[in-house]
Amino acid sequence: MLQKRYRLQSALFKDLYEKGKKYRDTYGMLIALPYSRDITPKFGFVVSKKIGNAVQRHHMTRLLRVIVQESIKELKLDDNGYIYEYIAFQFCDDYHILKESVKNLLKKSIKDEKSNTLDN
Repeated sequence: MLQKRYRLQSALFKDLYEKGKKYRDTYGMLIALPYSRDITPKFGFVVSKKIGNAVQRHHMTRLLRVIVQESIKELKLDDNGYIYEYIAFQFCDDYHILKESVKNLLKKSIKDEKSNTLDN
């Protein structure tokens, strides 16, 4: 279960979608936006009815929560000040494939974040 301090409030989803930087993949899209330097990263998930029935959507959401929880530790994302939204495009119930996909998107966003801070 993704801890409450890492969850994105529903009021921020629209703003994040409009202003955030988007990174697309086969299974979904990660949207990242700098928010505040002194907060833990916040994550939100959108798994629409296009993905499948309620059981499939819930299964994918649970997988995404576990993957993000592990990625926060592995990529040392604590206190990076970003908010993230993952929008699923295609159903994937293979943990390892989905984890690789999400980690690649997170790495792209971190790489862009570091290059932006070097430019400024």
